[in-house]
Amino acid sequence: MILSSKIMPKQIFSIDYIFNHFNKNDQMIAYIHEHPQLYAELITASLSLSHKQAWRCAMLLGHMMKKNDVSLLKYVDRYIECLSKIKNHDGHQRQLLIILDKMRLNEVQEGKLFDSCMTIWEDIKKIPSTRIRAFWMLLKISDNYPELKEELLHFTTDYYTNTLSPGIKVSFTREVRAKLS
Repeated sequence: MILSSKIMPKQIFSIDYIFNHFNKNDQMIAYIHEHPQLYAELITASLSLSHKQAWRCAMLLGHMMKKNDVSLLKYVDRYIECLSKIKNHDGHQRQLLIILDKMRLNEVQEGKLFDSCMTIWEDIKKIPSTRIRAFWMLLKISDNYPELKEELLHFTTDYYTNTLSPGIKVSFTREVRAKLS
C-alpha cells in the first residue's frame, strides 16, 4: 500500500512576504536576519522608483545598518541619484537621507547630496520631516565646507520655515543658531 504524502508548498521568501505578514520593524528585521538572501532584494527595492514598498525597504535598511555599513558602500552613488529622481514620495526621500546620513561620503558625493538636499529644502510643499532631514544633511556637509554656512543662512528665512511644524521649527531654530552663528 502506498501512502500519499502531502506536498508542502514551498515557502517563498520575499520582501512582499515580510510586509504582508509582519507589522513591527523588529519582526521584519528578525525575519531578514533569518533569511539573509533577502538583504540584496531589500537594497534593490529601496533604490526603486516604482516599488510600492521602496520607502519601507529603505526604512528597514536604515534600522538594520551600521554606521558606514560596508554592505552599502557600493550603493552610495545610487542612493544619491535615486534621491534626486524621487519627486512625489517624500517618505522615501526621508528614508534615503537617513541611510546616507550614516555613510561616509567623498567630496563629489557630498556635492551631489548637497544639491539634492537643497532642492528638497527649497520645496516648501514637501512634508516637514523630509525637508528638515535634508536641512540637517546640509548642515552636516557645511561642517566640512565652512564657506557654505553663510549661503545656508539665506535659506533659514520665514519663507522656508513657515511650513514647518511648531516643534520642528523650535529645534530648527536652536540648531541653526548653534551651527551657523
